[in-house]
Amino acid sequence: MAEDEEYELIPLNPLRKMERRLEKLEKTSTSQEMLRELVDIVKTNQQIVDDIVKINSDIINKITDLTAAVNGMMNKIDDFMSRIEVTTEEEESKEGKPPASNVEERLEKLEKRINSLILSTVARSRMRAAPVRRPAPTTTI
Repeated sequence: MAEDEEYELIPLNPLRKMERRLEKLEKTSTSQEMLRELVDIVKTNQQIVDDIVKINSDIINKITDLTAAVNGMMNKIDDFMSRIEVTTEEEESKEGKPPASNVEERLEKLEKRINSLILSTVARSRMRAAPVRRPAPTTTI
């Protein structure tokens, strides 16, 4: 493979249409009709390019929004973790427990709660997505 070769994934339907039109143009002999067909092909090509540009800009916008949402979520997690640390430090000083054990206990409790929430959400979504199965009608002769 040469280093300067490039490949793209593109939909085949518009290209197939253009190929058929070109074949038709090659078969027809009138120059006016050929020019009209060429103009139509150029318009179709431009429409495809416009659609690709629009889709690309939409994807870029969505990725930007997603990045902002992830950054916001990370800020909330950082805030949440700082609150947990402050609370555990206060409780440890009152109870006289070593700091690591209290944090580990709280993290284990949080992990169990989160896991149970996830499992219940997954179970509910499966129940909604599962098709209703009805017994096949039986016939007797």
